[in-house]
Amino acid sequence: MNKNITLNQAIELINQSNIQPIQSQKVFIHDSVNRILYDNIYAIESSPKFDTSNMDGYAFCFKDLQILHNQGLEIDSINKAGNENECEVKNSKCIKTFTGAKIPKNADTIAIVEQITIKDNRIFLNQDKDLAQYRFIRKAGENYKKGDILITKGTRINPFHIGILAQNNTIFTQVYRKPKIAILTSGDEIAEIGEIKQNDNYIYSSNNHILYAIANALGAQSTIHNIIKDSKQDIKKAIEEALGFSDIVITTGGMSKGDFDFTKEVIKEFGEVIFDSVKIKPGKVVSYINCNNNKHILALPGNPNSSVVSFLLFGRLILSKMFNITTTIPTHKAIITNDIKISDSSRIEFIPATIKLINGRYEVSSIDNRQSYMIDKLNQAMIIVDNKQANKGDLVDIIILDDLLKI
Repeated sequence: MNKNITLNQAIELINQSNIQPIQSQKVFIHDSVNRILYDNIYAIESSPKFDTSNMDGYAFCFKDLQILHNQGLEIDSINKAGNENECEVKNSKCIKTFTGAKIPKNADTIAIVEQITIKDNRIFLNQDKDLAQYRFIRKAGENYKKGDILITKGTRINPFHIGILAQNNTIFTQVYRKPKIAILTSGDEIAEIGEIKQNDNYIYSSNNHILYAIANALGAQSTIHNIIKDSKQDIKKAIEEALGFSDIVITTGGMSKGDFDFTKEVIKEFGEVIFDSVKIKPGKVVSYINCNNNKHILALPGNPNSSVVSFLLFGRLILSKMFNITTTIPTHKAIITNDIKISDSSRIEFIPATIKLINGRYEVSSIDNRQSYMIDKLNQAMIIVDNKQANKGDLVDIIILDDLLKI
């Protein structure tokens, strides 16, 4: 068993673990926002499909430029966008052509309306500084050509991609199914929000709700289960049931060395223990179990910060592999504005911090009185400290928490 390992070792073990990509499903394009694309999207036709006018103006053949200067070009017809008739420019003539219209046959030049004076159904130049052959003409395939990849598989579809899909007449997209995550919380002292207790010896559950929100932000479909009592039998039964309909089971609590911390023992019955405890703070007592049939258990500590940090580091990575995406922990460099001392340099510490962007450079300040139960301290950034001390003015590695809410 890989016990009390380093962060890098834990990450490597997850990367090496047998985590298969999840199945795909077809969804309407409006429902594909924030979903992970399963296959490349290819252009069904070139854009533009044909040479197209980029401005309102008059299409003519450049060889007739001298005629335009001297006696003007006769306006032969009007060519609007969507014109069903094929237009053709004749010698010494022009066709009034609007933005988005197909360039008439034999035409290679556009004189825009601002350059033109009309007299007796003929156009004359009043300025020609911007007049040039092929100017104001969108060439066929200038944007992309038929068969080009428009959106690469593995892309998280955003609202801007919807315009591309619509332009490509893509009605449905093939995306990865949302992994199903069951979130289990155990502890006799835990009360669900809204629950009325008869004594004061309890705390309201927060882990399950913040993990639910994080998992869904990462593209999963989560469910929160009833609070489990400190009972081996109850914990085992709850995990068995959750594995029946979930891809990942998240447990919080019961991972320390107390007499009633049963989860750490029960989870070992469900599969291969990939690792058990990692040298990080917060979040040391975290375990990952790879079960059969592409099912997984990530057992997290009970303290809120420990639970959240562990899930962001390891749960996010498991989900990424299910989406067939290679991901890393996104870090930035920042100047620290105060001194930091840590007592245990054997563990990498993730320290809650406030962050500012000043003159294009990040500056961070660690938050004092940081305890693993203080969830309100964790909302902007974390400073990564792997030495006993970081001094004011040092350049340090940081994680912006919003970055961890994306795959």
